[in-house]
Amino acid sequence: MTPTSSVTILPNDPAKLLRTLCNHWRHKFEIDRPDDAHARIPFGDLGPADFAVDGDALVITLYQPEAEPRERLQGVIASHLRRFERNEDLAFEWRAA
Repeated sequence: MTPTSSVTILPNDPAKLLRTLCNHWRHKFEIDRPDDAHARIPFGDLGPADFAVDGDALVITLYQPEAEPRERLQGVIASHLRRFERNEDLAFEWRAA
C-alpha cells in the first residue's frame, strides 16, 4: 500500500492522544497497535491510517488514493483529535505523500 497523504501535529501529549483515539475507535475497528507509539486503524471503506508518536509530534499517514474519501477521512481524523485534545487550534496541514 502506498501512502497518499500525511500530516504532523503537535498535541500536548501525543502518546495520550493516540491512546484516547485507539480507545475511542476500538469498538468499531480492529486496531493494530504493536506498541504505545504506533497504531493502524482500518477506517472501513475510507482506508487505513497509520499513527506514530515521534517525540512531541503525532504523525498520521493515509493510504486512500481517491480524493473524496481521503478528504473525508482527513476531516474525520482532524475533528476527533481536536475534540479529544480539546484544542481547536491544532493545525492540520495535510500534504501529499
